[in-house]
Amino acid sequence: MSAARIAFVELHAWAWVGILLARLAVGSAFFLSGRGKLFVNARREQMRQTLREAHIPFPKLNAVFVSAVEFVFGLLLVAGVATPLACVMLGGLMIVAIATTAVRTIKAVSPLDWLSEFLYLPEVLYLVIVVWLFFSGPGWFSVDHSILSKIAPLCIKA
Repeated sequence: MSAARIAFVELHAWAWVGILLARLAVGSAFFLSGRGKLFVNARREQMRQTLREAHIPFPKLNAVFVSAVEFVFGLLLVAGVATPLACVMLGGLMIVAIATTAVRTIKAVSPLDWLSEFLYLPEVLYLVIVVWLFFSGPGWFSVDHSILSKIAPLCIKA
């Protein structure tokens, strides 16, 4: 076996580290953001104002809903619990955020500049990561993996 092939196989065996770091970073970002919006009055009011400006109906109710989704599903993502559901919920928030507020901040003159600024939006990056986690799974260092490995050991991909 060639050295390149051996290196590739060895690197692949460590893919769980990237999955874990992505889960911890993105899950923590959502968890902490939701926590701030739920428990800090100024942050909650800022969220309501953002929703009002984006013409989202029921801004008071939706501010609490969005904050709670970020808080709960961010925490679940950190722990690797119900990872596919957490990814769907957080991905849905990011799609709405991109469509209603983030895209409006782009001030590009050419299509390539627009695409560059679009891909640089944190919401887009978070969306890409949760989509990747949805398809890759939570990795072996997760509650999902430990539960599923006991239930259906042949169905688990490490």
